[in-house]
Amino acid sequence: MLVYDTLSGKVRKFAPLRKGEVRIYTCGPSVYSAPHLGNFRTYVVEDVVKRVLLFNGYRVIHVMNITDIEDKMVRAAKGSMKMLREIASKNERRFLEESRRLKLIPADHYPRATENIEPMVELIKRLMKKGLAYRDERGNIFFDVSRFPRYGMISHYRFRGILGRRIYKDDYFQSEAGDFILWKAWRKSDGDIFWVTELGKGRPGWHIECSAMSIRYLGIPFDIHMGGIDNVFSHHENEIAQSAGATGKIPARYWMHVRHLMAYGRKMSKSAGRLYTVEELRRRDYGYDAIRAFLLTQHYRRRLNFTLKELRRVSREISRCKALIKGLRRVRAGEDSKVADRLIEKALSDFTFHINNDIDTPAAMDSLCSLVRDLEKLLKKGRLGAGNARRAIEAIKRMDSVLGIIY
Repeated sequence: MLVYDTLSGKVRKFAPLRKGEVRIYTCGPSVYSAPHLGNFRTYVVEDVVKRVLLFNGYRVIHVMNITDIEDKMVRAAKGSMKMLREIASKNERRFLEESRRLKLIPADHYPRATENIEPMVELIKRLMKKGLAYRDERGNIFFDVSRFPRYGMISHYRFRGILGRRIYKDDYFQSEAGDFILWKAWRKSDGDIFWVTELGKGRPGWHIECSAMSIRYLGIPFDIHMGGIDNVFSHHENEIAQSAGATGKIPARYWMHVRHLMAYGRKMSKSAGRLYTVEELRRRDYGYDAIRAFLLTQHYRRRLNFTLKELRRVSREISRCKALIKGLRRVRAGEDSKVADRLIEKALSDFTFHINNDIDTPAAMDSLCSLVRDLEKLLKKGRLGAGNARRAIEAIKRMDSVLGIIY
C-alpha cells in the first residue's frame, strides 16, 4: 500500500508501527454549524482510507475529534455555555446521522474538546516548563515559535524573520506564522464560556485540542493523521510543534490531506457562503450512495468540482450497477464462461492495485464500472452461468467493501 505523506512530500510505502494494527486520528467537525458537502468529501475519503486498511487485513483504531469549543462556536453561542452546548449537540447529531447514511464506518472514539480540558492544561504546563510557551500581560498563553527550529516542516513554508511575532487573529483561520495561542484568558465577550484551571480562567486555543486528544487516545507516535488541505497550515503545523515540543516526538508517521471541493469552479466553504449540504441534495432526490460515489470521482489530492450534472451522471452509474446485480441474482443455470471469469479476476486485480496506489478511487471505480459494462453484455447474450454470477457478485461486494457505494 502506497500513500502520499505531506510531511515528507513523497509517496511512501505504508508500514504500521504495530504489526497488523493501524492507529488513525482524523480532524473531525467543528460543530458551530452543520457540515456541508465539502466537509464530507474529507470525511468520506478518510473512511475509504480506513476501509482500504481493513481490505488489506489490518485492525484499525480510529479517533475523530469533535471541536465543540473554538472562536466561531463562542460567537455562535453569544457567550452562553448553555447555548453552546445546544448548538454543539444539534450539529453533532446531524453530523453523525449523515455520516451513518453516507456509510462512514463509525470511529472508535469521538472525543469532544470540552470533555478533554484537563489533558490540554497538562500539555500546556509541560510546554511552559520546557520554555516553549509564555504568558502575556492579559493571561493568554502562547507557543513561542522561535524556540521550535523545525517549525514549517509540514507546510514547507520558509517563514524567515516573521517567526515569533504574536498574532491575535481568530485561531481557526490563522494565515500568518507567529506565536499561536494555547490558552485564551477570559474576556467579557466570552460570557460564561470558560473553565477555571491552574492556567487561569479561560478556554483552550484550537490547536492544542488535537494534540492533547490524539496523545490521550492513541499515544505518540501513531500511524496516520488525516484532514483537509486547509489544515496543513496552520493547524497541523502548530499541532506538530506542540506535540513534538512537549514529548520530543512528531505525533504521526504519515500525514494525508484531502483537497478542496469546489462548486461550479469556486471554493465551497461556510465562510464564503457558497455551499451545498447533504440534506439539500437529498431534498432534490439524490441518494446517499450517489452523493458518496460523487465525492470519490476525483483523486483525493486533486480538487473536485461539484455540479448537479455530474452528480446525475454518477447517480445513473450507481443505478446501473444495482440493476446488474439484480440480473446476476436471477442467473440460476447455464454454462460458466471462462471469459467472464477472466474479466472478474482482472477487474478485482486492477481494483486492488489502484486502491493501494495512494487511494486512487477514480481508477478503482473505473475498474468496477468496466466490469459492470462487460458483464451486462455477457448477461444479455446469455453467456453467464450461475458460477460466473456468484463470483461476479462476490467480486463486486469485495470492491464495494472499500467504496461503500452499492450495498
